[in-house]
Amino acid sequence: MSGPAKKRRRGAIHNGRDVMAGFFEAILDPGVRILMGLTATVVMIAAVVYSRLEGWSAVDSLYFSAVTIATVGYGDLVPTTAAAKLFTVLYLVVGIGLFVALASAVAGHLIHRARMDLGLEPDGKQDPNEGADPAAEGEDPAARR
Repeated sequence: MSGPAKKRRRGAIHNGRDVMAGFFEAILDPGVRILMGLTATVVMIAAVVYSRLEGWSAVDSLYFSAVTIATVGYGDLVPTTAAAKLFTVLYLVVGIGLFVALASAVAGHLIHRARMDLGLEPDGKQDPNEGADPAAEGEDPAARR
């Protein structure tokens, strides 16, 4: 196979290397790194707060913080003090927003990589979030036609 047929076949069969390449591209993005740092910081702060308010071990506090921010919620650990419950409300508002932003940024890179593999992107130098919504940038979508 050569030419376009080879490109289509490679794009049709995504292997772990393609996904990992997209993931590493995401990690190299400064915006993704900032989101990762903010998310990790919020999780660590929450772990310290839960440890102090609930008397949980560091491992249990970190586990609860990670499970909560990912919206998994197994229910094996539950805040019991009023202060911890109020903190959880604040943590959910801030933490889930950061977690979703991080997941979205990483997914944008993975989708960009998949589009490149399928030959749908002209080159590898485009921002994966660029051009997502022309109306949001003040551009008239009808002007493109």
